[in-house]
Amino acid sequence: MLADYHMHCKPYSPDAQDTMLDMAEGALERGMTHICVTNHVENCTQDPDFPDQFPPFEDWEALWRDFVSVKDAMGGRLDVRLGAEVGAPHYLPEEGRRIYARPELDFVIGSVHNLRKARDFYFLSYPEDFDNFRPAAEQYIDEYIELARSGMCDVLGHIGYMQKYMARQGKGFDMMIFEERLRVLFKTCVEYGVGIEVNTAAIHDTLKDFLPQPSVVRLYRECGGEIITVGSDSHRRFDAGRDVDAGYGLLRECGFKYVCLYREHRPEFVKL
Repeated sequence: MLADYHMHCKPYSPDAQDTMLDMAEGALERGMTHICVTNHVENCTQDPDFPDQFPPFEDWEALWRDFVSVKDAMGGRLDVRLGAEVGAPHYLPEEGRRIYARPELDFVIGSVHNLRKARDFYFLSYPEDFDNFRPAAEQYIDEYIELARSGMCDVLGHIGYMQKYMARQGKGFDMMIFEERLRVLFKTCVEYGVGIEVNTAAIHDTLKDFLPQPSVVRLYRECGGEIITVGSDSHRRFDAGRDVDAGYGLLRECGFKYVCLYREHRPEFVKL
């Protein structure tokens, strides 16, 4: 069993290159048995000062029709489920709750792509001196703590997201310097029944590592974390399912016995 629980497709994610059917076929070719399509929903992070943010998403009917068509096309060869990657739903709680309650969705990844009143980490230039960036990194973890308490997501997405873009600028840091803050985060996850994901997208990027980094995944397990998914965060067919098997290997190394699938926001524990 190999499940890719983070992927995007056009036209629903503005940065995606291939259709939902393309992504499903690519995942099948790479040996996936289960996928969950999780397009960007950035309704809660809109800010007129940052017009480069993805537009809000409302085309649920078209998305559902596409999903049903792809599910039928797979004909049982691939378990296809529908989710969403929602940007910081706790920034706009009323809208975040509305999205989480959408009947189309089995699964919601909650991701922090930008701090409040700030641009996506993708667009930032990172200082040479990490101490100048430290307050933002601390706020980033604090936002995930609030998100874990919000009841608006099932797992937290790609913790350490900015590390991918820092690496492209020849910079970086070890998330474990914030171990105590991360412990608060992961104990909050356990208390509220929220999981985390292992995101494999940066393995073939400059970072060449998982997000979160393996030591952080191990810390989550030490804090009692059991709910965990693996996702390629793919935006094109070629990357669908990429390194999911490596993600499963990391879970085993960190002491996990199960990986999770989701139906109607309830985790299904599948033995590794």
